[in-house]
Amino acid sequence: MCMDFDYIIADPTGNITVLILSPYTEDNRQAMIREAFEAVPSCEQVGFIVPVSETAVRLEMMAYEFCGNATLSAAAWHAGMHGIETGHETDVTVISSGVKEPLSVHVINSGSSFVGSVRMPVPVTDSFRGYPLVRFDGISHLIVPSGAFSDEAAESAVKEYAAELGVPALGMMLTDDFDRLTSPEHALTPVRIRPLVFVPGSDTLFWEHGCATGSTAVGWYRYDTAGITRTDAEQPGGIIRIDIEDAQPKLTGRVAFRN
Repeated sequence: MCMDFDYIIADPTGNITVLILSPYTEDNRQAMIREAFEAVPSCEQVGFIVPVSETAVRLEMMAYEFCGNATLSAAAWHAGMHGIETGHETDVTVISSGVKEPLSVHVINSGSSFVGSVRMPVPVTDSFRGYPLVRFDGISHLIVPSGAFSDEAAESAVKEYAAELGVPALGMMLTDDFDRLTSPEHALTPVRIRPLVFVPGSDTLFWEHGCATGSTAVGWYRYDTAGITRTDAEQPGGIIRIDIEDAQPKLTGRVAFRN
């Protein structure tokens, strides 16, 4: 299927993201999103990006939620479009849906891919159904032990919980390491995560290969409860790193682009 609008395919830690570059209206927006999913079977999410200036870009996710990986991808694309050379670095401001303030992303061109780092919004640690819940304005994440749900039960639960919580998007971060998350002796051990994300506004549900906001949620929960300042979140698509600096989470991930 050939889409009749311009787009790019980003691969941030396996979390395949289609970013649409063409203008859109509220009348054709949903049709473009559907077409993107149909044309790119591995796609896990869709966003729209609009350049603002040489150093800034606007990102609007498919259901106006917030996505850390799409934020890194939009910044990397914008830096590449403005000629960042291999080995060089720059800062790109991303004005994203789901967050109140613009985000400054530090981008490095490593040749075959880009490395992006961004100070994420500070979330709120809560609890829900006996599990840790980490809330951002544009998405929330529930952290649960892998054995608590079968895959089918998790898919049903995340939809039910999203409706109950009234959030724009809900992730369920299933981890085999739940009992060791806040153990200082395991502070430097990578945390294994299987991310499941449901976005009610687009009615999309994916077992994602890599979830940046979910990784941030796990890293923030470890810091907020046990003072752990670094988390390497190991997911099917690779590792996303979270550092806590000056009581604020910093996300670092790698972005490649597909033809």
